This record gives sequence, structure tokens and C-alpha cells, in this order.
Amino acid sequence: MSVEQGLTDADLPGLQQLADKASLAGQASYLRLTRIRLWSTVAAALCGVIGLSDGLPPLVDNGLDAASLMAFIVALAAELLLLRTRPEETWYQGRAVAESLKSLAWKYATRAQPFHDVGDDEAAALFRRKVRSVLDVLPEGVVPEPELPAQISARMRELRHAPLSVRITAYLRGRIADQRVWYARKARFNEKRSQRWRLSLLGLEIVGVFGALLLLLEVTSLDLGSLLAVLVAAGGAWLEVKQYDNLASAYALTSTELLLVEGEGEGVVSEEDLAHYVVSAEQAISREHTMWGARRLRARGGQSE
Repeated sequence: MSVEQGLTDADLPGLQQLADKASLAGQASYLRLTRIRLWSTVAAALCGVIGLSDGLPPLVDNGLDAASLMAFIVALAAELLLLRTRPEETWYQGRAVAESLKSLAWKYATRAQPFHDVGDDEAAALFRRKVRSVLDVLPEGVVPEPELPAQISARMRELRHAPLSVRITAYLRGRIADQRVWYARKARFNEKRSQRWRLSLLGLEIVGVFGALLLLLEVTSLDLGSLLAVLVAAGGAWLEVKQYDNLASAYALTSTELLLVEGEGEGVVSEEDLAHYVVSAEQAISREHTMWGARRLRARGGQSE
């Protein structure tokens, strides 16, 4: 691939790739344990509703009680694992480190501040010092792999030594346009997911209304109210975890901002222009990451209250 296409994930610093993997693993663990906890609660409620039916054989009734107990134990175990391992902290911290190092790599490769107007040896030494400074904020338990890629890749050096026009094109394509498209795609994805979940919860609430009406009219003796209430509560909790609405709005705003930033890139014609443009653009990208972290921390605080 031509250097004008910019830096790929494999071209980024080894610690960036390590932090990114740790963040993805933390996210997967957090969401998996949360799903287990919520579905176990729903399963316990389902067993309870079925157990209220008349005429069940004692063996079936006892089996439902045992299944309900096991479901609650699984939910409790998932909750204890979440409290003990705190995978969400690995998720957030890893993401913060990965995005900081990604931004730093682009600044180095495009000769932006603080790597502007300095020699290659001095720039490399400065880059390594800044990479070393993030070691203290790496998520706990993250151990570097034996074959960890170099902190300054061959592609980063190649782009740094490329002509100005190539670096401008690489940054606009590989960083700004790439991020803009990513945020636009994620905004649409989260908006669709939000609509689906809210329609599903609305459907459950409508079923609950009709179920209560049928009970009131004595058309049926089957009371699904408690199960539906648990399903709605679990769905609401999952929406709070995923934050589809907030992410759709924030990602759409960031995509629009990057569209404007991309347009401003047309005015970059000198080394000084590029050095300042990259810094300004990276600040726009980092704002969304900072806001994302703040939203996640607020959501976690709300769940623990």
C-alpha cells in the first residue's frame, strides 16, 4: 500500500496495539458479564411465573425453584466478577492510552508539533519519552507480548521522510477521512440499534397492558406482569450500558466536525500549516474520546448508586 494512504493499525506503536487489545478484551468481558447478569435475572423471573401455575407436579415445582435459585446464583457470580475484576476500567483506560498513542504517532509521522523543526534523532528520542510516560496509566495486568512491534514503525519513519504533499494527502486520507467515515457509520449503527431496542421495550409494555387488562376482565389467570416488568427493566439497563442514543448523537456531531476539519485541510500548503493543522485536528478527535470516557464514567456511577 502506498504511503499516501497513511498509517494502518499495524503501523502504529507496539504499546498502542497492546493497549487497544487490552481495551477490546475489557469491553468484551464487561458486556459478557453484564449480559449474563441480566439474562439470569430474567430466567429467575420466568421460573417464578411458571411456578405460579396451578396443578404442577411436585417434581416440576421443585425443579423450577432449583432453576430459579441457580439463575440468581449465576447473576450474583457475574456481579461479583464485575466488582472484583472491573473490566470496564481496563476498557476505558486501554482506550484512552490507545487513542493518545495513535494521535502521537500521527504527529510524529507528519512532523507536527512537538516533532516539528527537530532532527530525526531528537524527534525519535522525544517520541520514545512520550510513549514511556504512558506506562503508568496502562491498565493493570496488561503484560507486553514477547514479539511486541517497535514503537516507531518503518511506515512511520517512511511517512515522516516523505515530501510535504505526500504527508498532507496521507493525513487527510488515512486519519481525517478515515475517522469521519468511522464516526458516521457508528452514528447510523447506534441510531438503528436504539430504535430497535426502544420499539422492543414499547412492545413489551403494550403486551403488559393487554395482559393486565385480560386479568382484570378475568379472561385469563396467567399473570405475566412480573416477567414483563423484569424484561423491561433488563432492557432499560442494557440501553444504559450501551448508550445508543448518546453515542449516535455524539458520533454524528464528531463526524460533522471532521467534515469541516477535512475541508480546512485544503488550505494546508506549507510545513508550518501542516504542523498546526494536525495539532488542531487531533484536538478535535481527542475531544470526542474525552467526552466518551466522561459519559462512560457517569453511566457507571449511575449504575452503582
